[in-house]
Amino acid sequence: MYGKGGDGWNNKGWGKGYPFGYGFGPWDGGKGMMMGAYGGMMMPPMFGFKGKGKGKGKSPLKVDPDRKVWIGNIPEGVQWKELQTLVDSVAKSKWVEIFRGKGKGTAAVVYATAEEASQAISGLNCQSLGGQSIVVDAWEKGTK
Repeated sequence: MYGKGGDGWNNKGWGKGYPFGYGFGPWDGGKGMMMGAYGGMMMPPMFGFKGKGKGKGKSPLKVDPDRKVWIGNIPEGVQWKELQTLVDSVAKSKWVEIFRGKGKGTAAVVYATAEEASQAISGLNCQSLGGQSIVVDAWEKGTK
């Protein structure tokens, strides 16, 4: 019934006729499910067999809230480098991130000390960025 002659679906053998496409039949020459790259499975392991990868480390936004500054009313299209240039004119920043999606039009800036953050709040409030006046305030942790 199964094999080269016909497989019961469209009589073309296991390659084309098997409902899951090429390389999934039991006689597929050592390819597909029987001899997959992951020891018989066609998908990579679903559990944490490998590390987290690069870039999954500690986020700079997880710092003391006294060193973070919230910036609002950022025009659409402004890049983080433009914002960094503006905020560095008052005090040297450690991290600048403009939020997209849910927090659109806002940003977070991290400074080395709480004194630099408070200096930035007073010095940057109502400054112009991209033709709009930005609003700068102390960072407050949001409720979930």
